[in-house]
Amino acid sequence: MSLGLNLEPCLAAGQPSRAWFRVPVPRPGAAWRILCLPHAGGSASFFQPWAKVLPEDAELVVVQYPGREERIEEACIDDMAAMVAALAQALGQMPALLAKPYVLFGHSMGAAVAYELCLALQRRRLPLPCGLAVSASEGPGRARPGTLHSAADAALLADVVRLNGRLEHLLASPELAALVLPALRSDYRLIETYAAAPPAFAPVHVPVLALIGREDGELGEDDARAWARVGRRGFALQAFPGGHFYLSGCYPALSKRLARLAAARLPWHPADSPLP
Repeated sequence: MSLGLNLEPCLAAGQPSRAWFRVPVPRPGAAWRILCLPHAGGSASFFQPWAKVLPEDAELVVVQYPGREERIEEACIDDMAAMVAALAQALGQMPALLAKPYVLFGHSMGAAVAYELCLALQRRRLPLPCGLAVSASEGPGRARPGTLHSAADAALLADVVRLNGRLEHLLASPELAALVLPALRSDYRLIETYAAAPPAFAPVHVPVLALIGREDGELGEDDARAWARVGRRGFALQAFPGGHFYLSGCYPALSKRLARLAAARLPWHPADSPLP
């Protein structure tokens, strides 16, 4: 699990300010979408650069977790089941988001959330993605539980900086640290308690694509390949240059890979997706 904070606001593209979904660059004529779930400590604006380099036929939709950016006054969600239930309910109430082919993409902690959300969409018989793309994340049964969510602020911040040296300024700014710590601690609690639970290995009825950075010291290839166990419709793995946050330097190439995943299911209709 790694952190990449960005506190700049991301516009909501016609949705209420407290909505779950952000569209950084609206493209009403897009043929397909990427529905993106951020990493621990992450927010919608982290993916702003990606939206600007996507192909013209694609639109990026990013989940905005509560407790950060324009939702900073809302209570954070520190439990995986509660997070997924809220997300699935929000998607069910916004059917237009699922009215086009889409790829469900999650990075680091977001990969685990994306997997559980895909399972929830199956149970609710909502339109499924063309594929589940899990980035920089161990597959079920390979995650390592931890207790940093209950550690002192200094220990939690030290681990954040260890994972992402670009956040070293947090150590020198108590005011900024106080602003981001609630969301950080909440996300650590969510993913660490989730990792501690026995894995169910429930299959998703869509292709699974695992994405990793070749120089990611936090994730081994065997850990990423563990996602194959839950890919009912097939599994593939692709490595990109870079570390845990490889995607920041590979957005164009990553977009092309996800476009192939989406194209495999075109033409698409919502009635094709709900499965037992």
